[in-house]
Amino acid sequence: MRLASWPILACVLVLGLGCSSGNEPYLVTERLEKGLVIILPGIEGESPLNRDIRRGLEQSGLGRALPIHRWGRPIPVAGPLINQMDFLGNRLAGQRIAEMIVNYQRAHPGRPVHLVGHSGGGGVAVFAAEALPEGNQVDGLVLLSASISRTYNLTKALNKTRSGIVNFYSKADVGFLVIGTILAGNVDGARGPAAGALGFSTPDDDDPEEKRLAYQKLHQVELTSELTGGGEAHASSTHSGFIRQHVSQWIASSAWPPGSEIASGE
Repeated sequence: MRLASWPILACVLVLGLGCSSGNEPYLVTERLEKGLVIILPGIEGESPLNRDIRRGLEQSGLGRALPIHRWGRPIPVAGPLINQMDFLGNRLAGQRIAEMIVNYQRAHPGRPVHLVGHSGGGGVAVFAAEALPEGNQVDGLVLLSASISRTYNLTKALNKTRSGIVNFYSKADVGFLVIGTILAGNVDGARGPAAGALGFSTPDDDDPEEKRLAYQKLHQVELTSELTGGGEAHASSTHSGFIRQHVSQWIASSAWPPGSEIASGE
């Protein structure tokens, strides 16, 4: 890495992503040179859930930079609900993350970049991809129990990815992602079932061709207790064992779904 780029990365990645999250060991030069995976927590901020996501990725042998980025407001008690309902603030958070990605890509051109978002962080991951300037893309988005409307139009976000978006959803996640999002809304401001509970709606034949083409890069995986190991539905998608066995392969793969590059003879 060029020495001149380190001050930029120190400010953007270490300070911008929060030293209090224990990010420093995951932002050393050796990791940054291999790629970047930004982990976006849910509305609660940094917690055992997102640390489990990082633990699972680390256990898989993925030696890339693995910062946890708290995107919401750290307000006691009311903070999570405010973060869930602040759809304008959530879009601004996505823009700031996009700026971090652009700075990283300037310093490390060609390195893989992925966003992994749990719950509300899944929606913010989509907003970050949308906010990337022309000419910048990430490799892919991994959405875990995402609190974003299932009817949300992913066309712009999908076009900002090379491999696409994989949405892990659970029909058992009724309390948070059906009842909760009907009452409080999703992070995009729309009230109704979330994509993390029922999956994203897919285009109809009469939808614009651009949308139908973009959605070819949307992959959806229904979560079961056999995959996640069981437990509370909303948290089960963050279990380190599930991340290690089933999520890390998407990030490590050069083409989605994992294994498709072998099937195509690449």
